[in-house]
Amino acid sequence: MDEWVERLFDELRQMRTQMATKEDVARLNGRIERLEQTVTATREDVARTNERIGQLEQTVAANRDGIAALDSRIGRIEQTMATKEDVAELPFIRQAVVETLETLNEISAMKQTLTEMQQKVNEAIAGQARQELVLQSLALHLLEHESEIRALKAR
Repeated sequence: MDEWVERLFDELRQMRTQMATKEDVARLNGRIERLEQTVTATREDVARTNERIGQLEQTVAANRDGIAALDSRIGRIEQTMATKEDVAELPFIRQAVVETLETLNEISAMKQTLTEMQQKVNEAIAGQARQELVLQSLALHLLEHESEIRALKAR
């Protein structure tokens, strides 16, 4: 029985050394509370991070739309852009425009000359009409004078 009692005491000693005291439990409770706070803070951080990731995903989607619009605009610009061949023809086009402008200036001068000539022709026609009236008047006077002369001769 001594052996048995001794074994019992050994187990009791062992239990005492392995058992936690109130201070140990309080320290463990404090650590648990700090861990719970850390977990809560970590959850809040994860939630904020998820929210930020959502915002970034929206920004990326908007940027994709913007890039697609820019690609479309660049495509239209490339379609309407002049080629090297088109640009090579510009000096000839400029020369043709200059020649056309010179021709237009000449036409304008011709129009002015034509207008002046038309005015002179109209003046000449008006003068001719007056001269015709004078000639008719003179012819009438001539006939009157001839009639008078015949009448005088006949007397």
